[in-house]
Amino acid sequence: MMKNVFLLAALSLCLFQSCDNDDDGPIPSYVSAETKTAFDEKYPSAKDVEWETRNDYLVVDFKQDKVEKEAWFDNSGTWYMTETDIPFVRLPDVVKTAFQQGEYSTWKVDDVDMIERRDVETVYVLEVEQGNSEVDLYYSPDGILVKTVLDAGGNDGYEDFIPFQPPFSVEAYIKEHYPSARILDIDREKGMTEVEILDGTACRELLFDDGGAWVQTKTELRISALPDVVMAAIKASQYATYKIDDADFIETQTGEWYLVELESGKQDVKLRIDTTGKIL
Repeated sequence: MMKNVFLLAALSLCLFQSCDNDDDGPIPSYVSAETKTAFDEKYPSAKDVEWETRNDYLVVDFKQDKVEKEAWFDNSGTWYMTETDIPFVRLPDVVKTAFQQGEYSTWKVDDVDMIERRDVETVYVLEVEQGNSEVDLYYSPDGILVKTVLDAGGNDGYEDFIPFQPPFSVEAYIKEHYPSARILDIDREKGMTEVEILDGTACRELLFDDGGAWVQTKTELRISALPDVVMAAIKASQYATYKIDDADFIETQTGEWYLVELESGKQDVKLRIDTTGKIL
């Protein structure tokens, strides 16, 4: 009798475990053992696990603590990125405050994602909309708006946001010249390695050639931060009535200048102005 009771209990336990694991479904054959192990170690409590391939990546959708996530791996088990859907109320307070005090505070928040990536800073993406317009706002964990994408129209799983892996290290140069900076993104653009950093509250974009040599640094500027000599040069030019739309400070091995974008109606122009106020 006791033997039968034991067998019944064991059978019930097995059935319970089987039902619990059925939610995850079978692991596809294209998912390597290395990737499966890496995923299990990073997210041991994952539920409702579903795998798929996207280009060269293995993408896994799952839930952890009832929160929906999507993680990107390669087939050697290297993790690259995780997107987490979160409600607005779960944003860090500094991010919520930055949005509520920002330019788009009256817009409707349609979606919020937390993007964690390999070797770079975590960012929070707020998709906001007003009428037929949509904007994606990217914030650092300490509430600094680091990127604004107009007319974003949703995302493709942020695949383009996976950092490029250059054949050289950029960390040494950044630590030497911008010791407190955090890397926001690494990309490949026009034959150059482009590195976006957050240096205090300043957003900078660094370019390196294929050999890892520094080529240029572009620092985004508020219009109010433009020096008086630059403003005077614009007012004395033929573009005095144009509106300043954007401003950057450019540093290269051969010189430094301000790059100012102006517009008037459908007309726009970019002026290069050196530190003495001379239009180049």
